[in-house]
Amino acid sequence: MSGLLATFGTDTDRHTAPFGAALSRLARLGGDHEQLWREEDSALFVTRKAWQLTPDFSGPVLVLEDRELVVAADASLYGTHDLRAALRARGLASGDSPSHLIAAAYRAWGDDLVEHVNGDYAFVIWDRARRRVLAAREQAGQRPMYWARWGSGLALSSSSRSLAELTGRSTQLRMDYLGGLCAGLVWSAGTATAFEGVEVLPPGNRLVWEGGKLRVEPFWAPREAPDERPIPREEAAEELLRLLEVATVERLGSGTNTVWMSGGWDSTAIFAAGQNRLRREGRSERLVPVSIAYPQGDPGYEDPLVQMVADRWEAEVNWIQSEEIPLFDDLVGRAESSDEPPAHMYELWNRALAKGTRACGSRIAFDGNGGDQLFGGSDVVLADHLRRGELRAFVRHIRAKRRHGIPRLLSFAAMPFIPPWMYRAAEKVTGKFYRWHYMERRAAPWIRPDFLRHYRLRERDLATLRTGGSSFAHDETLSLLTMPVIGWNCGYIRGALLQEGVEARSPLVDRRVVEFALSRPVSERSCGAETKILLRASMKGLLPRQFLAPRPFRSGTTVGYSRRRMHESYPELLEQLFSEPLRVAELGIIDPAQLRHAAETWTTDNWVRVNLFSTMRVEFWLRGLDRRSAHADAFGDSAVAATLSA
Repeated sequence: MSGLLATFGTDTDRHTAPFGAALSRLARLGGDHEQLWREEDSALFVTRKAWQLTPDFSGPVLVLEDRELVVAADASLYGTHDLRAALRARGLASGDSPSHLIAAAYRAWGDDLVEHVNGDYAFVIWDRARRRVLAAREQAGQRPMYWARWGSGLALSSSSRSLAELTGRSTQLRMDYLGGLCAGLVWSAGTATAFEGVEVLPPGNRLVWEGGKLRVEPFWAPREAPDERPIPREEAAEELLRLLEVATVERLGSGTNTVWMSGGWDSTAIFAAGQNRLRREGRSERLVPVSIAYPQGDPGYEDPLVQMVADRWEAEVNWIQSEEIPLFDDLVGRAESSDEPPAHMYELWNRALAKGTRACGSRIAFDGNGGDQLFGGSDVVLADHLRRGELRAFVRHIRAKRRHGIPRLLSFAAMPFIPPWMYRAAEKVTGKFYRWHYMERRAAPWIRPDFLRHYRLRERDLATLRTGGSSFAHDETLSLLTMPVIGWNCGYIRGALLQEGVEARSPLVDRRVVEFALSRPVSERSCGAETKILLRASMKGLLPRQFLAPRPFRSGTTVGYSRRRMHESYPELLEQLFSEPLRVAELGIIDPAQLRHAAETWTTDNWVRVNLFSTMRVEFWLRGLDRRSAHADAFGDSAVAATLSA
């Protein structure tokens, strides 16, 4: 990641203080090298860490300028050989940096350059001749991008708080957004941020600003149904392996790379695919597993499985002990310094993995992000069996999963067929809560009912779930791929890892892998006792047979670890929570009496424990807002003065 700020249509000379405050918020995303380009009423600023200046990352070009274009890119591009060949075929030369390639691709294909560029990116192009802005963010949302109107102009940034400072909205808060976080209904946020007027550029979207008119539109959409006549599974497994090898090897940096490896089938597939390609081609790059070790008897314990895979490829695992990883340390401080309420409970867990990567002498970490969404599935396949009249398959699945409880399985089978109005009627009659969708989450009990109704948080949360597609199972996959919160979490965690000196890369969300996975029958995702059927088939011969065998229960869950950390940290955090007047109560979001009751009974209910975290992160962030604003104002004037005088 890099820190990026771009403004158009407003003269920054007349807004020195807010411009300086906006720049100050970007320091955490860079701070080592920075460049400011300005011309008339346009400005582009980029700041970057020194280690990111190498060809393995965004490179030494911060702001690229020529007679026609100015480009600011937060990008790591992959598989650029084909892109360069396509550019040469059009008579276009290009420099080596991602910014050079993006500029050349814009000259070649205009707005459709996003169909030809592969990587993790968020970029802004200022077409000087046409006075036109093009910004885009790749479909997996690995790099953040936000936008806001600024006067009659436009501003974009990799930091939402940066835009809030710039546009004078740092204390103009979105109550529906903050309330959704407190309630645990994070899907309801959509493309909003904590600040009024600051919006997310969604993953897989581009923004065009020309003549004062703004347009945001998707350039990528997942296919609505699998192929009607797919190739045989054996051939599909071979093709998936090829795609995984390509996606992994293209993302390799020089020297040592790491894989954050669990005992599941996602990260291990990335490790095996990469190792297979490296050995076959005799390449010098290395893949080293980094893994978290859990105590025996813990639900996360799968150390023998990790070791089994490492032994297959004669690799040494860099183990990190789970009991040495904090989870909630300095939550108050982290909340106060964050642009928005901290997005991820497992931030410090991820930071520990990043430290493990650095201990291996690497700055690149591969993860298994995307595997559950693309290759797994829930018991909603039971509803698909019923809809298609596949009674034998329905019975086989029930028998295979009966340990989950027959009532639960039948609820998965029946719920998709029940119209929402019936649930509403039942709630009105009984006064009880009924899920309208099998993926729905219930709001935390301390959220004020009038607040929930006023902002329609439940309805907005449900609106993110796809319905009416080719199958319930495929709708589930599309929902999990396209929820705006996925990109929000990715951007937040990438920013945290940046502080540790590491860039995470996710081959499973490579666009080619995603599109191929979505073309395959849903029966290859989950069927009876088996899950991730196609992914496991692609690893035949590369991972041990015992490792690839179906498992009677899910391993590697972090519920035991998180419960222990909560019991250690919550008493002090809850004491801090109630040590001052509750801002979330003053804003009309929560009922303080209900919150206090939950704080007294949290030890017996995991759902309450998790939702307490959601409320604490918002409360601590709100308390620090004024202090952060004062600090940003004080620092901003000196920062912009130094920048503008350089």
